[in-house]
Amino acid sequence: MLRRTLIIATCLLLVALIGWLDYVSGFENSLLIFYLAPIALGTWFLGLWFGIAIAIFCVTATVLSDLAAGLPRIAIWNCASAFVAYLIFIFLLRRWHSLLSEMHLRVKERTADLQRELARRQQLEKEIAVVAEEERNRVGRELHDSLGQHLTGTGLLAETVAKQLEKENNNIQPTARKVVRLIDQGIELTREIARGLYSSELDGDGLFSALESLSRSVVDNRTKCEFEHSGNPPRSKELATQVYWVAREAVTNALKHGQPTHIQIQLQTTDDYLRLKVEDDGGGLSQSTIKDGIGLKVMAQRAELAGGTLRVERVAHGTVVRCEIPLSES
Repeated sequence: MLRRTLIIATCLLLVALIGWLDYVSGFENSLLIFYLAPIALGTWFLGLWFGIAIAIFCVTATVLSDLAAGLPRIAIWNCASAFVAYLIFIFLLRRWHSLLSEMHLRVKERTADLQRELARRQQLEKEIAVVAEEERNRVGRELHDSLGQHLTGTGLLAETVAKQLEKENNNIQPTARKVVRLIDQGIELTREIARGLYSSELDGDGLFSALESLSRSVVDNRTKCEFEHSGNPPRSKELATQVYWVAREAVTNALKHGQPTHIQIQLQTTDDYLRLKVEDDGGGLSQSTIKDGIGLKVMAQRAELAGGTLRVERVAHGTVVRCEIPLSES
């Protein structure tokens, strides 16, 4: 209501001001074109009928100013022509306003449709990620519980056979020992693959325990991996899973590309956000790896699915991976 009153007052003041200028300049000089300003303002913001009313005021103002300036008589034809010109201007301006409003409405509708489609797509991506994670865990458990146990039993049986052959001083005993070593290697390889597919700690004590286990799993004579944390672990299993795999991929990239001597995993959580930082002192990732690396793209997608962002930086002493997730939005 205040806005409407202000516009009406502005239009009337403009008409009065232009009418006074028309009087001051004399009836020889016409200021009809300047009356388009209040007409346009009223028509655009208050509608067609208000624009027509302002046009009537403008014609009246120019007639009165000319009479006051000494015009002997008023030409009705000139007044009618000015009023018709104002009407044409009003109708064209109102039509333009209607077209812009319609276009704006369509843009809003298309934007809303696009936002809904993006929301559905994000939800679908999250559901796919959950299904993929469940399948990954299932395969990891199958490898660990089924194939791993089978190979362990086979290894024990082969060890028994090797000992029996050793007692008999059989020539096949070295071959049997070799079979035992191969089976042991197969068991270790199966455990590594299962560990890469499934982290049982996420089902137990949560993200902190899983990241601590990840740091201990870095078995390298040259590399030391440490984990520090503050705050409380996130309650969401899906969020913890995404953060864990981001950290794991960052550690794997550091070992594979940087050859570091030290890797630091830091996790900080508050009521509002979660921040993960994985820093190493290796040679760093190349620009091509940062730009086109599949592992980094997967990390970025996991961060996005969790509602956060991922940033990878090359620093003087290695590489820093930062992942920040607003918990309130998650």
